[in-house]
Amino acid sequence: MGFQNRFSLGFTKPPVAIHFGNDEVVRLMQISGENDLTLEASFEVSASDYLGLKEATSCFRSRKAVISIPSSEILLTHIRVDCNATDDEVVQKLRQRNESWNLASIRQLPIYTNLRDGFNSQLQQELLCIGVAHGIIDRCVSIVERAGMDVRRVTVPVHATLRAFDKLYRRDGDESITSMVVDMDKKQSIAMIAHGMNLVVASTLQYKSESTPKHQWSSTPALIPAGSNDRDFERRGDVLPRGLAEPSHASTTCRDSPFVEELRGCIGHHSALFPERAIDRIVFSGSGALDTELCSSVATELGLQGFIADPSAWISGAEELASGPIWTTVAGLCFAYAGESL
Repeated sequence: MGFQNRFSLGFTKPPVAIHFGNDEVVRLMQISGENDLTLEASFEVSASDYLGLKEATSCFRSRKAVISIPSSEILLTHIRVDCNATDDEVVQKLRQRNESWNLASIRQLPIYTNLRDGFNSQLQQELLCIGVAHGIIDRCVSIVERAGMDVRRVTVPVHATLRAFDKLYRRDGDESITSMVVDMDKKQSIAMIAHGMNLVVASTLQYKSESTPKHQWSSTPALIPAGSNDRDFERRGDVLPRGLAEPSHASTTCRDSPFVEELRGCIGHHSALFPERAIDRIVFSGSGALDTELCSSVATELGLQGFIADPSAWISGAEELASGPIWTTVAGLCFAYAGESL
C-alpha cells in the first residue's frame, strides 16, 4: 500500500471520497472547506489489499464515505423516445439493445427535446442513460463498509470526473464554454461533452490506453494553451483558470487512428444535436492522460486546444500528494460533496 496523508484542525467532517479505478487501485481523498479547499488526507491502495484499505480508512477523521465505481463497470448509451414515454418504456427499449440493462440500476438524463424523425412523427426526446449492475454496486459498498466506513452515496465516474472542473465555471457566461473531457484508462475510456457543467453527450470508447508511463506527474497546474515545446510548467495568475495543464509537444502523429475517429464520432453526435455550438477544448484525464504526447497529438489532429486535467490546483496541500490526471475522478467526488452534511 502506498499512501500519503495530512491532517488539519477543524470541526467539520466532510465525507471521504473513494474511487475504484480501472488500474486496480483504490484512491481515497478527504478535503475540508467549501471555497478554500485543503487536503486532509489522500491514499492509494491496491484493490486487492483489504488490510491496506482498512488501515487507510482508519486514518480519516470521518466514517462517512461517497464512492465511485470503476468506469469499466457502467453501461452508457443515448436513446430517443417519445416525450411522453414512461420509465418502463425507456427500460424496455434499453433491454432490447443489451440484456445487461436487465439487472442494472438506471439513471436517465434528458439531453434534448422537440426532436422529430419526420414531418408527421411524434415529438421525441434524447436521453442519456447510465446503468450499473446491482451486483457491482453491492460489491463496492461491501468492500468499503468492511473497511469500517459508512457509505452514504454511490455514483459513477461520468458524474464525478466532470465535477472536478466545477471551479472553471464560476463566472457569468462560463456556461457557454463547450468542453470535451476524455477519461483514458486501460480497461475503459469514456468521452464526455459538457456545456459549462452540464453533460450533454457521453460515450464509452473502444480505445484503451497502453501501460501507464513510468514517469511521475510533476507539472504545476495551470490552464496554458497547448503547443509550447517547454516541458516546464509555470503557475499563472488569475488571468486564466487553473486546474488544467499543457500536454507535452507531440513527437508523433495519430492521424486517422481509431481513437481519433471515435472522438470525431462523439463530436459529430454533439454537432447533430447542437449545431450552433462548437467544441472549445479537449481535456484528458485518467491514467492514460499521463501519456501527454499522445494527448497533444490527438488534440492537434482534432484541431482543438488540448489540456491535461490536474484538479490539485484547487486543493491546498495536494500538489505533492495527490496531483495529476489520475486523481481527477476522486477529486471531483470530493468537490461534489464538499460542505454537505450527509
